[in-house]
Amino acid sequence: MRRVVASLPETMTELCLVRLGLRVRRLRALPFALRIGRAIERSAKEAMAGDAGLLSSERFLLGRDHLGVLQYWKDFESLDAWSHRPPHSDWWREALGRMRTKGDFGIYHETYLVPRSGIEAIALDCPPTGLFAFGATGEAVGPMTTSRDRLGRR
Repeated sequence: MRRVVASLPETMTELCLVRLGLRVRRLRALPFALRIGRAIERSAKEAMAGDAGLLSSERFLLGRDHLGVLQYWKDFESLDAWSHRPPHSDWWREALGRMRTKGDFGIYHETYLVPRSGIEAIALDCPPTGLFAFGATGEAVGPMTTSRDRLGRR
C-alpha cells in the first residue's frame, strides 16, 4: 500500500477552500443544473490555466438533486477578484435569474480560510486529488503517520 501525505506549499500560510452546491428543487431544473455545472467546470479550468489563483477544482454528485464543487484557492483575494468577472459572473447571473423566475433551482457556497496549522492530508493508494494535486507531498513515515502528529497535536 502506498501512503502519501500532503501539505500546503511553503509559500502559503493559509488555504481558501470553497464548497459550492447546486440544488435541483424540481425535475425540470435538472438540465439547467447540469449546464451550470459544466459552465462552472469550464470556468475553473480557465482559472487554473490562467493563473487566477485556483489550485484545484473537483465536482461531486451529492445526491440525485444535489451537485457539488470543491475548490482550493491560493488566497481569498484571488477568489474574490475572479468571482467578480466573467466567466464566473456570467453563470452566476444566469443562476440568479433562474432562481428569481422559476424557483426550481438553488445554489449555495461556503468559504473557509484554513491556516496551515489546521490542515493535514493522507492518501492511501489514491491518484492525486485535492491538496495532493498542488501541495507538497512526502512519505507517511515517523511523525507523519497519524492525523494527530501531522497536525502537531500530540
